Amino acid sequence: AALREMAGGSGMAATVMSPDGTWSGAVGKADGVRDVRIDDQFAIASVTKPVVAAQVMQMVEAGELALDDPVTEHLPQDLDFDSNGATIRQLLSHRSGIPDYYPAVEKSLSTAPKRVWKTADLLELVPARRAPAGDVFEYGDTNYLLLGLAIEEVRGRPVADVLRDGVLSIEGVERLIYQPDEVPTEPMAMPYGRSTAILEEGGGYLPSLAGSTSDGPGAAMASDAPSLARWWRAFCAGEIVSQDSLTEMATFDDPDGYGLGLFSVADPYYLHAVGHTGSHIGYKSWAGCLPDAGSVVVVLTNHDVDDIGGMARPLVEALLSD
Repeated sequence: AALREMAGGSGMAATVMSPDGTWSGAVGKADGVRDVRIDDQFAIASVTKPVVAAQVMQMVEAGELALDDPVTEHLPQDLDFDSNGATIRQLLSHRSGIPDYYPAVEKSLSTAPKRVWKTADLLELVPARRAPAGDVFEYGDTNYLLLGLAIEEVRGRPVADVLRDGVLSIEGVERLIYQPDEVPTEPMAMPYGRSTAILEEGGGYLPSLAGSTSDGPGAAMASDAPSLARWWRAFCAGEIVSQDSLTEMATFDDPDGYGLGLFSVADPYYLHAVGHTGSHIGYKSWAGCLPDAGSVVVVLTNHDVDDIGGMARPLVEALLSD
């Protein structure tokens, strides 16, 4: 009933993991004809960021890099880009002073859905202005694009491979994938619940090839609700990064409420909760941990939601009422 209230007729899938057990549900249409299933993959957009941030923290724990290292120490030597002296920590927390490239990309995603965006193409779109690193919170995918380059440079492998052998190496998250290196598979919920023809138009990715290649380490992943919930349960239990790393990631020292790849998703619920939200063409996502309740909540939809921060409210209230 809570899920139906949240969906309002849209396609939606959700998973709740609590001390009392695990529940998953799905409502609405995946593609205008077929009903959404709990194992439908959706684009999860910026819920990708906590996964990439956790990978960086694993590498910090392994001594491969340090949070206060300037990112230039870990970028390709031939990369011609002004990283503003930003540190790994400042990139994770969106305080690098580097503007976002994404607004320049977004305009073309609908008109050229099969375009393959290269990292060099995206960096060329970054405006020249820079704010002093560390001074101002400015959310943007450029930060995570640079972190992805650093991961690849340090490990000598593509980000997708590093993630799969690192933070995605736990059981039951095979359908939590990094596009376009990993390809979504049926069942899939189409953006805006449209016909499956849109999948071919977009090159076979969610929401499209252009969307996934331009998103990169900031927003390229797709998942079904149970797989994403399993990842968050392991992450919040200290099974992916150490409890000290988790605490540092979830420390919000300023009014912006953003830590290292995490922010407080608790505002509509008046309780302690950490996680992330995501927004893409035809998709919205909400995922996080409610430590006081010992629970994880994941909600995915293939439609627009006016209040993405509060999109899980009925489900969280139902959970807490139990």
